[in-house]
Amino acid sequence: MAIVADDDPFRREFRPWLAEHVPGPEPLDQDAKVALRRAWQRTLSAGGWAGPAWPAEYGGRGAGPLQQFMYYEELALARAPWAANAPGTILLGPTLMVHGTEELRTRFLPAILSGDELFSQGFSEPEAGSDLASLRTRAHRDGDDWVITGQKIWTTWAQYSDWCFVVCRTDPESKRHRGLSMIICPMDQLGVTVRPIEQISGDPEFAEVFFDGARAPAGHVVGEVGQGWAVAMTMLGFERADQGFSDHALLLVHLHDLAAELRAAQRDGRLGAAEAAEARARHADLWIRCQQLRRFNLSIAVRGEAGETPGDFGSVVNLFWADLEQGIAELGVAVAGARGLALGDHPAHFLMSSRSATIDSGSSEIQRNIIAERTLGLPR
Repeated sequence: MAIVADDDPFRREFRPWLAEHVPGPEPLDQDAKVALRRAWQRTLSAGGWAGPAWPAEYGGRGAGPLQQFMYYEELALARAPWAANAPGTILLGPTLMVHGTEELRTRFLPAILSGDELFSQGFSEPEAGSDLASLRTRAHRDGDDWVITGQKIWTTWAQYSDWCFVVCRTDPESKRHRGLSMIICPMDQLGVTVRPIEQISGDPEFAEVFFDGARAPAGHVVGEVGQGWAVAMTMLGFERADQGFSDHALLLVHLHDLAAELRAAQRDGRLGAAEAAEARARHADLWIRCQQLRRFNLSIAVRGEAGETPGDFGSVVNLFWADLEQGIAELGVAVAGARGLALGDHPAHFLMSSRSATIDSGSSEIQRNIIAERTLGLPR
């Protein structure tokens, strides 16, 4: 597609840099994976590639949506690992640029890009998942500090993070969306307990976080006190605007590898003629759908260049991606044969990890409700 051409100057600059610096494939062991990603974050930062969409004054390149689209494609095609500080780079950093004080920007933005400090997102609670407004975590002022009490769950990599940006209720008389605030809370203190949650993939990627009188400086509120809902919506807007640019390229790399595995399975007799024919048909269907996902994501980038947001179309893309990722993972296990059943190997690990695709960023049931009500105008 000409608007994101293979010889675009942005690609021509980034691609050789990646070829020289990509550290190699990610290990399955989570501690080793986080260490690799943190080192990669620092490498990206040193090269000026950690936050390309950030304004130049904050260490970025001022890249627009189309350049972000190309950025994530090149990362995936180079088989680069994820950077460790995605919650900071994609969520907190841009939100601080909109709502944060100059003191907060000066304190946190350099540390986010460099990976010197890692961040986690404290939104979901046991009784407040998709319905964030029903959260129960609260905070009150005590001198120069906020004192936070409550519980968060599904907090990605909380056990590795130095800070957690926590949405909590600072007005005890308020209800629902009113009276909330976002506070950046240090994790290394007696008032914070982190309990990792092991997933079916074997990864303890998520965690429960208990705040039992945890303290955060009074100046660590992002935006105005009591305006946390607006701040959180800004943050989720950045998440939705960024996340789709990477899915199709990562899945295309999976499909490329799967095609080679399919040929090998035919040669060594793991798949008979009929099984191989069925697998090739499934692979072709998934490849076509992945190209469609790329077009969806490209259309979002084009709209972004015009100042538009994905809106309800983001739910369509999320639903389409989730089903596609699970289909690719299932085919990978089928082609791998007996090896696909071993949890310590990549096909089984990808299959187990893909189960969360229909939950990420809002479950598929919620996405269907959004499409039905907002896009199709169907009654509740």
